[in-house]
This record gives sequence, structure tokens and C-alpha cells, in this order.
Amino acid sequence: MCGIAGYIGFNEISKKTILNTLELMKNRGPDSQNFKKYQHNNFNVYLLHSRLNIIDLRNLANQPFIDGDNTLIFNGEIYNYIELKNELKKKGVNFKTKSDSEVLLKYYIHYGNEAFKKFEGMWSLAIWNNKKKKLIVSRDRFGEKPLYIYKTVNGLFFGSEIKFIKSLSSINFSLSEKQISKYLVQGYKSLYNDEDTFYKKIKHFPKSSFLMINRSLNIDIKKYWNLRYKPKKVAIEKAIQKTRELLNESVKLRLRSDVPIAFSLSGGIDSNSLIYLSSKKFKKKIKAYSILDFDEDYNEKKYIDIAKKELNLDLDYIKVDTKHALEELEKLINYHDQPIATSNFLFHSIIAKKAHKDGFKILISGQGSDEIFTGYYDHTIQYLYETRNEKNYKNNLDNWKKYILRDIQNPIFQNPNLYIKNPTYREHLFDSSNKLKLYLKKEYRKNLIKKNIEKKYSSSLLRNRMMNELFHEGVPVCLNNEDMNCMYSSVENRSPFLDTKLCEFMYTVPSNLLMQDGFTKFILRKSMEGLVNNKILFNRVKKGFNVSVNSFVNFESEKFKENFLKKRSPIFDFINRDKLIGLIKTPSKRKQYSKFLFNFINTSIFLKNF
Repeated sequence: MCGIAGYIGFNEISKKTILNTLELMKNRGPDSQNFKKYQHNNFNVYLLHSRLNIIDLRNLANQPFIDGDNTLIFNGEIYNYIELKNELKKKGVNFKTKSDSEVLLKYYIHYGNEAFKKFEGMWSLAIWNNKKKKLIVSRDRFGEKPLYIYKTVNGLFFGSEIKFIKSLSSINFSLSEKQISKYLVQGYKSLYNDEDTFYKKIKHFPKSSFLMINRSLNIDIKKYWNLRYKPKKVAIEKAIQKTRELLNESVKLRLRSDVPIAFSLSGGIDSNSLIYLSSKKFKKKIKAYSILDFDEDYNEKKYIDIAKKELNLDLDYIKVDTKHALEELEKLINYHDQPIATSNFLFHSIIAKKAHKDGFKILISGQGSDEIFTGYYDHTIQYLYETRNEKNYKNNLDNWKKYILRDIQNPIFQNPNLYIKNPTYREHLFDSSNKLKLYLKKEYRKNLIKKNIEKKYSSSLLRNRMMNELFHEGVPVCLNNEDMNCMYSSVENRSPFLDTKLCEFMYTVPSNLLMQDGFTKFILRKSMEGLVNNKILFNRVKKGFNVSVNSFVNFESEKFKENFLKKRSPIFDFINRDKLIGLIKTPSKRKQYSKFLFNFINTSIFLKNF
């Protein structure tokens, strides 16, 4: 895990600006910082790198990494680098380091753009060929590693974080009123439906893609990978067996490291599957961190303690400390260069900070499982829609009523016929947005997303929903926030469920096999049977972790009024102040609109410090 930044074009960048930018990159890579400049007449290329040592800790593996005419800067990990290295060795290729970076570059030199299809990992990277005068920029399939770009008539800036682009370009970018409006009212699910960011002209580089740019500044962006739902006839026993094999392989690859690894642990099956596999299958001594919340709606200590005892885990409970939450939130927003998605990421950052303090450079989490195996309550009634014409539909419905309905709190999803009667229903994506938009000043309401924002991936209602969550909604938000949280503390985050082979296989499994006997994630549960404790494995309740803003904000205090309700605060360029004060004065509404109030506080801090 590292930080990268760069520029290609007709402008020159001062040495002072380069060094200032490298200083900003130290969180992402405190172990070494360096840069390389190439100049041809009035044409310039700058490649900056800041390294967090993970694989091959020697200086030989530092970047920018040069091999002949090619220079690489790379943020991420190529987990299958040993297999790729052995392949190249058979072709007579020699290596001077033990790093995955060298393997990546040599593999690219050998296979060109086809190499991206062979990499199993997470990355944002740039490769400059000094002979061909061509720059290649690429990002991993799921967008695990962030990458931003800013295009001008004179060149292209890119970087792992927005602050790197701001520093290199020396531009004070204007804020996106559209993005701010969407976030305030429609929340985090609205943020990744396109490439826009909170800053005008700065864009997310598209995942699963690579960019080619030459001295003429001609830009060509191509996708190297697409996920499709292509169901194949398969017995459920075979699907379970194959899932077990692929998850084993994914975890094995992601345990490769020359530095200590820790785990983020909840009481659910996702993180427990990874920890049980690492402990029992791969005989790893496990260090884990868990959030301890005293709200029973989110407290999973009962199940965490099972794993702790059974696996003899070295486990630290991190209590939800709300006393200094707002101070920590402000620091985090300033580092993120934007509001954070939800309150749970505030407390996730505490785990990363503690892991760093304890000497760990890697933190493994269970991100992506819900979107691959089915994990949300709306999935359960979309599944009913998918199986509505099958012989076992009545049995599926009975299981849903018996085992799932009792735990669904959202009244919308308590209707098993919701999608059968209205398959286009998506209003839950922006819960209460019709009411919340009334808090937004009229001139900004036009920025809100209208109704269905889904991209078309599949004719299957369930799979299309899952892929939108995977590529445009929950997963990209979580990946971005987790990456920034971890990098704030110089820690790398890894997500074993986001494995190419595992994901591709699960999208060949027919949808009617995804849930059985009233269980979501049925195939994952059965694949881990005999390994993960059954009390964890077959616990039906999905809690998730989130903390109400009411837990750490005293809305009636003078301090809150002084910090957040000043008439001239920039947030009230967007929000109707009188209407907001009316909401705050009503305790029942504060609870009902907790997420909106968190977004308000987030955005207030962001705008104040912009």
C-alpha cells in the first residue's frame, strides 16, 4: 500500500511543489518518498511515490521502479505475484527484488495491456515508457485503491488522494454544489453513480480500466474487465464446494506479507469466515479488533466472544467513545478531503489507529460479501420475485415469513409482494429524500437524483441490484472510506471477498440457489460449515454497525449551537436554517432523521474548513 501522484503535459512543476506534495503523501507511505522527472523539449512527466513497506522491505524495492525504458509507480498489492513471477522465470526473465512491484512491471512489459487481466489484487498505478513517450494509468477491478484525475488542455494530473492533485496543480478547486446537495439529502448511495467528486473538474478514475496518453495528450480509456451474470446449471453441493475452494485460495493469497497482519472482527459470518480460515486452515496467530457498542441494536459481543474463546484470539475491544467524537470527526474529514459516508467510519478509523499503534501494517475486513452472496433484507424479497414462478416458491415464502420477516424493521421490506407487484421499485435507495429535500434550499433541489439510478447489468432483478451495490453504491463508498481511514494511520486494508475468481464464479450460480431454508448467504454459510462455529454461522440476524449521531452530539448544548448554527455558516447556503432548527428542537425527529443530521454536521465541518 502506498501513495502515487503524477502529471503529464506541457507545464513545469517546481521542485518545491514536488517536495510539498511528497510530504502530504507520507501517511500513505512513511517508509520512503521519491519522484522521477522526464523532460522532452517542452513536454514533462512527473511520477511521485510514497511507500508503505509490505512486500520486500529492502530499499531495492522502492519506487519509482525503473526497468529499462519503463518506470512504475504503484499503490496496492498484486497477491498472485509469486505465480506470475514463476511464469516469467520459465520464459527466462530475471529479477533483482522479491517485490510484487517488480513482477507487476516485468509482467506488463512482457504482455502489455493484457497483463491487467492476469493480476489478482488491488491497485492504482502509472507506467511511463520513455522510448514510446506513452503513459499507462490503471485501476483495479473493484476500485479498492482510489485514484483521481484532473484533465486540462495542457495535461493530466492524477493521484491516490485529492489533496495530491490540489498540491501538484496549485489550484484551489471549486466545490461541487451538486455533490454536496446529493450527499446532504440522499446520502452516501448517491455519490458513486458517476465519476464526480466533491470538487469540480476532479474525477474518480473508472475502476476495471486503463488509460493511455501520449505527447499529443490524446487520451484513450478502455475497460479490461466486466462482470456479467451468466447462470450455469450447477448442483448446490458443487457450488458450495467450489466456493469453499475459491475462498480458501483468496484468503491464502491475501495472507502474503512481510509485515504483521490484523483483522477487523464483528459478530457476523463475513469477518468470522476470514478469521476462522486464517486460524484453522492456515495456522495463523490472529490479532483482531472489535467495536464494542452498548446499544443492543448493534452489540455483537456474544458472537465475537465465541470466536475469541474458540480460536484463542488476541482480541481488543474498542469501546464506542463519544466524548471526543466530534473532534475526531473533524480530523478525519480534513484528511478525507470530503465528508465521510456514515458514522460507522468514524469508529472504524479508531480500529485502524489502534492497529497502527500496536505495530500492524495490514487490516483485513469482510467487505463485499453482501453483494456477492446476498446479505440485505431487500435481497430477500427480490429473491422471492426471482423464484415467483418456481415450484418451491410457496416454501420460499413460508421460510421468509418464518425466519426473516421478524427481523425486518423497515416496513417497506415487510411486504413480500413488493417487487412482484412493482419490480421497478427503488425508492428505498434514498430513504425519506422527498421529506428531506424540503430542508434544502429550492435552488439546490435540482441537483438531486431522480428515482432509479441503476445501471443495467442484467435482466435479473436481484443480480442487477447486487451489481449496482457492488460497483456504484455501498461497496465503493466503503472501500474509499476504509482506504482513507487506514491510510490516515499508515495501514493497508485488504478485502478477501473481492476476489476475481470468487466473484465471477458466484455470478454463474443461479439466483435460486443463493437463499435456502430462510438463510441469506446460504452458499457461504454452508461452505464454512465444519469450520466456523455454528452459532455464528447460522445466526440469522443482520445487525451491522452504525452509531446514531444522537449518541455523540448534544444538540441542545451551547457548544453545538456555537459550532453549527451560526447564521453565516456556509452550510446555510444549502440548508434552510429555520427549518433545521425546528427539526433539532423536536427529539422524536432528531431520532428519525439521525442520518440526515450526521450528514449536516459532516458537511458543516467540511465547508467550514474548505
